[in-house]
Amino acid sequence: MRTIYLSDCVVALAENIEEDDPALYACWCDPDTERGYNHRRTGTYEEYCAHENPPGWGAVILRICDETPIGAVMFSSENADLAIMLYPGFRGMGYGTRAFMLGMRYCAETLQLDHVYAGCYPDNHASLKMLARCGFVPHPEGNLREKHYLTGEEITQLDFVKYLR
Repeated sequence: MRTIYLSDCVVALAENIEEDDPALYACWCDPDTERGYNHRRTGTYEEYCAHENPPGWGAVILRICDETPIGAVMFSSENADLAIMLYPGFRGMGYGTRAFMLGMRYCAETLQLDHVYAGCYPDNHASLKMLARCGFVPHPEGNLREKHYLTGEEITQLDFVKYLR
């Protein structure tokens, strides 16, 4: 039985267990996820499993009605950044907004943070809508210039902040 960190009536944030790893790896290799993170996954599954995660917290998103894992929420304590990825087939249904709100609640209640950051690219309309629904506001001083993972062109990752207290 896995630990449930937080839940609402639709989704739960739960402990990541070894059985989740193949689906998490597959999602990182998904072209839409790669586009959303401006990063191409090139390593093998074994390399993925051996990789040490940065300091922070992470949880698998479970759909409560059938306990199906549908994605993950990650928090980096290095830069107070909250991130999400949903598995293909579960996007555009409101699960991400619910899970992200639970992630913010975890950051406020358990980690005792007064704010969190999140980033996305200007062409990621779904993430922009989700961040707005979750109450994030632009934080332009945190915007990052970087190279597009495929074209090498200069792009900007937009930064957003949510004040939790």
